[in-house]
Amino acid sequence: MIDIAKKKLPSPILPILAYISYCAAGWFAARGDLSYYSSTMYMSTVLSHDAIAFFFGGLIPFALFMLITRFIFRPLQMRCGGDVRSVRYGLYFAVIAANLLLFALKFIYISVPLSSGILEILADPIIMIAFVSLYLVYAFKMEYIEKSRFRFALNQIMSAFCAMYGLLALLNLIVAVV
Repeated sequence: MIDIAKKKLPSPILPILAYISYCAAGWFAARGDLSYYSSTMYMSTVLSHDAIAFFFGGLIPFALFMLITRFIFRPLQMRCGGDVRSVRYGLYFAVIAANLLLFALKFIYISVPLSSGILEILADPIIMIAFVSLYLVYAFKMEYIEKSRFRFALNQIMSAFCAMYGLLALLNLIVAVV
């Protein structure tokens, strides 16, 4: 198997790429939400600009992702040992790939704009958790963490992602209703 953690990119580049991918995945929904709120609340039309919607669309999911990676992987390194940095490094790529697939799927918004709520609430968590779980299977096969301790790492990472995307689905549900 190809070891994706063998040649690493510089550390500040991955969070930037992850933020841009989150922005791309949330762009269409943020564009519609900001347009609606700026027209109904008689606010300036500056908020409904596509560039602002692009960067605003990924702000909350990226902040939650960075909180998860900061607070999950530090204790994981202490408890599991092994190459937890490689697991974290590869997790960035899994998140970026999932967000790019979500961005491609969300072109459905152009033809069916009312489907945004369904895609935001259902597709985002399902696709992201599927990509993260597939990456964790890969990390298990590559033995980044000792096999006897990998169950703890799997439990921590997957529960954090399920909680994060559950919270995001709840926020998207609230925004879709309001």
